[in-house]
Parts: sequence; structure tokens; C-alpha cells
Amino acid sequence: MAYYHPSDDILMAFAAGQHADPLGILVACHLEKCSECRDKVAIYERLGGELFDELEQSQMSANARAELLARLEQPLIETPQAEYDSRIPGPLRRFLPTYYDQLQWKGFSSSIKEYTLPISNPRYTAKFYKITAGKELPVHTHKGNEYTLVMQGSFSDKAGDYHKGDFILADTQTIHQPKASDEADCICFAVMDAPLKMTGFFGRMLNPFL
Repeated sequence: MAYYHPSDDILMAFAAGQHADPLGILVACHLEKCSECRDKVAIYERLGGELFDELEQSQMSANARAELLARLEQPLIETPQAEYDSRIPGPLRRFLPTYYDQLQWKGFSSSIKEYTLPISNPRYTAKFYKITAGKELPVHTHKGNEYTLVMQGSFSDKAGDYHKGDFILADTQTIHQPKASDEADCICFAVMDAPLKMTGFFGRMLNPFL
């Protein structure tokens, strides 16, 4: 079970279907491994259902029932089942062409790489970050919110140590320098609504490219 979890507000919005795809998929990946958060979401979904039952009923169109029955009578279209890597979290499998070690990683150095996911949209950028064991990112803050889920390995900063399944939220008040553990490369799934902002001397030279 992960030690770091999404806030209740994030879980309630997930239960209500209010998250855009990138953030919703990230939360779903955390839920796949975290029974504590799944239990909370189940409670929020029940509460939402009870509130829905109390809403005033609206009148349906006269032909709504006939249209629904006509759709049910249409034959199902069978699609071939794709083969997915079971090591990849279920919510991400159809968006990744292969396992992490075979992805087309890109980056400014051999110790820090990134892979942009196809679920990015105008509001959120979704990426994987890979930090080589024992290496660290430049000191940085954030121009907005960054939601991070540790997928493999672990990393640490001045606020704590984060392991596989941990969910971390960084914002404009966060200044840190994540460092991968010495034991293994760290891979994180990050969803951002604004770019990073490097604060160190060399990091500031990268800001125009972020």
C-alpha cells in the first residue's frame, strides 16, 4: 500500500468523473494498487448515487425508449484483443507501445530522460520521467501543479522518500531536487498543467526549452 495518497478532493473529483483524461488516468493507476483510496472512491460514488436519486426527475422524450431498444438490438462489433504487457498498469496499457525499458526516451543528458504520453491535451502535459540510479534533477519549482506517481524505483527530496505507487502533488510553493535511489533507476508518471521552472544557475538556462 502506498504511503502518499491523492487528497480527498482529488478522489472525490475522480469519483464524479470530473478529471480530464491525463489526471484521471494517473489517479486510476494509483487506485489499481491502493485499496485505501479505492475504498474512499467507493464511498464517494455511493454518496454521489444517493444525491442523484434525490434529484427531481426530468421528463424523457416520447421516443427515448424505442431508440434505446433499437440500439440494444444492433449486432455487436467484435474487435481483435490487443496483447498488453501485464507489468504496465491497466489504465495505461493501451497508450504504451511497450514496457518502460523499450520506450523511445529523450532528454538533455544520459541520466535524465522523458517520454511524452499520447494522452496529453491542451490543459495537461503527461510524461514519464526516468532518473538514472543515484542521479538527481536540477533544483526547480513549478509554474502550476504537477501530479506525480512513482511507477518504478524510488526517489527522495527534502520532504521525504517516495516509492512505487506513491502519489505526490507539487505546486508553485514547492522547491525541490528529486534524486533517484542508488539501487535502481526511478520512473515517474507526471501530469502537469504548467511547465517546471528551474531555479539553479545551470537549470535557469534550460527554462526557455521547457
